[in-house]
Amino acid sequence: MDMQPLNKMKRYSYSKFKLEARLHQWEYREHVLKVGYNKYKNVLRYEDAKKGIIFFEGYRDEILSHLKEPIEPTSTTPSGFMLSNLLRSEHIPYNIFFPMQKDPEGCIRLFCELLSTDDILSIDKIKIEHHPIPIEDYLNDHTAFDVYIAYTNKANQQCGIGIEVKYTENSYPLKPQSHEYSQVKDENGNTQLKGRYAMVTKECGYYKEDVTHDMLVSNKFRQIWRNHILGASMVLKGKIKKFTSVTLFPSQNEHFSQDAIPKYQKFLTKEHYNEFVPVTYETLFKMMDKHLSVPKKEEWIKYLNERYLF
Repeated sequence: MDMQPLNKMKRYSYSKFKLEARLHQWEYREHVLKVGYNKYKNVLRYEDAKKGIIFFEGYRDEILSHLKEPIEPTSTTPSGFMLSNLLRSEHIPYNIFFPMQKDPEGCIRLFCELLSTDDILSIDKIKIEHHPIPIEDYLNDHTAFDVYIAYTNKANQQCGIGIEVKYTENSYPLKPQSHEYSQVKDENGNTQLKGRYAMVTKECGYYKEDVTHDMLVSNKFRQIWRNHILGASMVLKGKIKKFTSVTLFPSQNEHFSQDAIPKYQKFLTKEHYNEFVPVTYETLFKMMDKHLSVPKKEEWIKYLNERYLF
């Protein structure tokens, strides 16, 4: 796929990008949503948030109805901030991926281009906040995909795409005394992978021999690594035949576009390099416009560009 937006873009510092993103969401709240705020200018008041105005109006009612349904065992309950904090990325998968379900054939074309393949026979399910169960068979934790695309390839094999959706995020701090900490550090704070983390990282074959565990579990790469090996654990368990990890982010977020993504790609072996796909919002929105045919498409694509890009 064409990754030109990763290489030819405006030069932003990360701190400048986050400031501009925050200002952009303030202006969106004031001039488009035309509602007040709760303490912080990018946080909606409860009475407005509960109406779901954080979502695209054309699919808002359907998304809200979906959120009222019982949570699947493979899903994670959304946090209380999802409906109120305009700057967080938690709501974004619903605005981008929920409407795609209206056009399964268009999704085949879209994800074939995204993955640079012609081997997708059908898109079977688009799941938001998904982790495979029982967790003991995979990473034995609650690592989840922001979006999981289940598809069947032309050999009639079950395959998957795990998508991590970012907006203003950067490094991912490791919390002391957390389960995650206990699986990547010893009692002295030194890196020591344990359990499924250790086994999957060793057996997946994703990483070059000179890539250390210290690199993978650092704040810069740990979340990318965990989501990547969650998919690898599904392959090793035989749940799916092939897995591709996708990280989606705005091109202006230099933490990903200029730092974490290019460096993480250098960790990967030649055999598995193409099974990790970075894509910018700008590139994905153009692909969606090209391939999808859903109700209110022009309004939806226009909304995504105006809502998240500046």
